[in-house]
Amino acid sequence: MIFYFSGTGNSLYVAQKLSENDGIKLIDIADAIREKHFEYQLEKDEKIGFVFPVYFYGLPTVVAEFVDQLNIKSDSKHYIYSVITCGGSIGNADKMLKKLLEKKNLELNSSFSVLMPNNYTIMYDVPTKEEQNLVLQDAENEIENVAKLVDTKEKGNFAFHGYLFPFTPILYPIYGIYRKTKKFYATEDCNNCGSCAEMCPTEVIQIENRKPVWIKEKCSHCSACINRCPTRAIQYGNSTKKRGRYVNPNVKFS
Repeated sequence: MIFYFSGTGNSLYVAQKLSENDGIKLIDIADAIREKHFEYQLEKDEKIGFVFPVYFYGLPTVVAEFVDQLNIKSDSKHYIYSVITCGGSIGNADKMLKKLLEKKNLELNSSFSVLMPNNYTIMYDVPTKEEQNLVLQDAENEIENVAKLVDTKEKGNFAFHGYLFPFTPILYPIYGIYRKTKKFYATEDCNNCGSCAEMCPTEVIQIENRKPVWIKEKCSHCSACINRCPTRAIQYGNSTKKRGRYVNPNVKFS
C-alpha cells in the first residue's frame, strides 16, 4: 500500500511507477482526509510506502495531519519506506515522518528522494521545458533504483538531505507563517470551471458568484490551484503573473 500526496503530479507519478509491477494499492492522502478514512487493514508482509513532496525542508501539513490520525490494523510487522520528491534536497522531512510514525509504534525502515522539477511558482519561476525534460529523464533512473531497493526491503537512509538540513528547525516554521491564503485570487480569465475547489486538498477554496474564494486563513500551499488552473487565472499577489506553470506531463488527475 502506498499513501501519496501530490499537488502538481510529481509524487503521484512516482507512486504510480512504484505500484506498476506489484499492483500496489494507491491511497490519495488528500482524499483520505476529506473522507475521514484513517484506518487501514494490511495483509501479512505488505509494504507501506509514503510518497510526497518536501515543503520548506519538512512535511506538507496534509501529510502530517494524515499520519497523526493514521491507524494501521495488522498482526504483523511491515517494511515501511518514504519517497520524497524535491527540487534539490529533502531537509529533515523524512526524520519528521519517522517521529510521527514512532508515535504509532511504526518504524520507518528506509528513506529515498527523487529529484523532480521545481514548481513552487509562488516563490520562483518553473524551469524551462528543456530543463524539465532533463530532470524527468534522470528521475526515471532514480525511481527504478528506488523500486529495486524497496522490492528487496533494503533498510537505510538513501535520501539526499542537502547542506541546509541542520537548519530545518529554523526554516520549517517559515512554512507555517508563509502558507496564508490572503494573496490568492482569480483574474477575469477564470472560466468558472470550479476545478480549483475540487482539487484543493485542504478544502480552502469555495465557489461564490461563480468565482473561487479562499475561505480559510491558511492552506497547505501545494500550489495545485495555480499550476493546474486550465486558464492560468489563479494568481498569488503579483509574484505569479509572469511565471510559468507546471504539471507533471506523465500523469492525469482524475
